[in-house]
Amino acid sequence: AVRRPFQQRNARRDDAFEPRLAPLVPSTAEPHVQAWVSDWEAAAGQADARAGIALLRSDVWDLPLRPDLVHRCVVAQHAALKQVHRAGKSRHEVRGGGRKPRPQKGTGKSRQGSIRAPQWRGGGVAFPRQRRDFAMSLPRRVVDAGTKVALSDKLRRSALLLVGRLALDEPKTSALLERLQRLGLSLPHTRAGGGHKVLLVGGDDRSDESQAAARLAAQNIPGVSMCLAKDVSVLKLVSHSVLLLSLDGLRDLESRLGGPAPFPRRTWPPSAVLREWQAAN
Repeated sequence: AVRRPFQQRNARRDDAFEPRLAPLVPSTAEPHVQAWVSDWEAAAGQADARAGIALLRSDVWDLPLRPDLVHRCVVAQHAALKQVHRAGKSRHEVRGGGRKPRPQKGTGKSRQGSIRAPQWRGGGVAFPRQRRDFAMSLPRRVVDAGTKVALSDKLRRSALLLVGRLALDEPKTSALLERLQRLGLSLPHTRAGGGHKVLLVGGDDRSDESQAAARLAAQNIPGVSMCLAKDVSVLKLVSHSVLLLSLDGLRDLESRLGGPAPFPRRTWPPSAVLREWQAAN
């Protein structure tokens, strides 16, 4: 496409064409998309056995890629994790230095008002580090939209594994590692870049002892972490290459992200959009 100079506000980018960001509308008109469910309880000789098909909401798992939303969520989460562990003291916070160390005139020395000034040994810091809150506030709609975009990207790249339930009889690392390798995952993850980084997501039921056993077993495997559906964030989804989700976690995650999208499926022409909105409301 031929780009006109007035299409962008930034004059420095007049030599490049930047397309408009895609709207957050599912690519399909169907309310659900399908995904395979792997068998978590498969026998030792069966690799990646199928247990059925699950229906995923298209307004959560079929959205286009929006790097701007994902970037805003990741930056906000990194900012919330940032802390100042040790704060310095200014000249007004250091103990002492209340009186003038020497007369203003007559000594031949420089003029000094306090021995706790920054140029004195034992004095305060000129611009000390202060404890502050680096957190950035994002609208809830932006956070939910970024989560949906990250989930849709997992499904689009075939990086989503669905299982019936994440459960172990005993919190044994060897048992969990065997089941993950049976699903086709390369573990453990190494710092050199080998292996997968897997995020296990279970249901929000904390009283499930078998799921708690799987969570304890995952703590001892490099590159494997487990959380509840309510604790899933954009930063966790981006920092892990594979998402392993149970059906309970799928139900709780979709319920956390709200109901189906209130906006119509079509964006053009306006008359058809208006008719679909009036029929839905």
